[in-house]
Amino acid sequence: MKVLSAIFLGMSLCLVTACKQQPRLVVPPVAPLPAKIAKKQAPLGRKEVRLNINLIREPEIRKVRKVRSQSMPAGTRISYPAGADILRFLQYDEEVITLPKMQSTRDFEIMLLTRDQNPPQTVNGYSNVTYEKVESSLPERTILLDSFYGTLKKDGTLSTTMLIPTDRKDVFKKMQAEISPKKVRFKPVIRTDVLPGSERHYVIRFLGKKGMTILFEIRHLAGGSRPKVVNRQTMKIPLGTPLIEINGHRFKVHTATTEFIDIERLS
Repeated sequence: MKVLSAIFLGMSLCLVTACKQQPRLVVPPVAPLPAKIAKKQAPLGRKEVRLNINLIREPEIRKVRKVRSQSMPAGTRISYPAGADILRFLQYDEEVITLPKMQSTRDFEIMLLTRDQNPPQTVNGYSNVTYEKVESSLPERTILLDSFYGTLKKDGTLSTTMLIPTDRKDVFKKMQAEISPKKVRFKPVIRTDVLPGSERHYVIRFLGKKGMTILFEIRHLAGGSRPKVVNRQTMKIPLGTPLIEINGHRFKVHTATTEFIDIERLS
């Protein structure tokens, strides 16, 4: 019993000693989060509006247009003077992209009607310059004109009400302006690109008759709606040939002189 009492006494002393050696962990109380106080927007002044305006970066409309045209359909017979085009063959696919830009149909001048500026601020606009289209909460289309914004009516006519930036974010002041000429219309800027490998464009021209030979010219073009001649070649056909083939098309020559040709397209 004495031995057991000694053991229990020793264990108690060890536990007390261990507790004294370990520092006590004190956790500070968590401070309450500050309440979020909504910032009140300053009231708008006279003729001021709050707008979120951003430039439009991506094209608005993108589509593919197929262009097919032949000036002389198969099965027709026509007389042409010397130097005239007999057949213009046009076939290509082009991508039509409407850019986020606007262009005016004429040069114009904007005079801002301000009381605190004498003479009033005048801005010149030009028909060969493109103007950025912007997104806004207004129902009208909005464009960046200079250091301010203008709005367009449904038909694209420039409105006399301009939006002038203020020193406050997203706040603009409506200001009247005189526009000269009074009616300036803006139209979208459209870009077209011919899809590679889709274009087949050439023109067959009757040059005339030289001796016992009929002369034709074949012009190969490229560039879609803005074509450029990339190759020319002259073709000589013996007079009296019953059927002739030019660039894959079959023709029948009824009469050929130095002044005109009576020709029928078969295919």
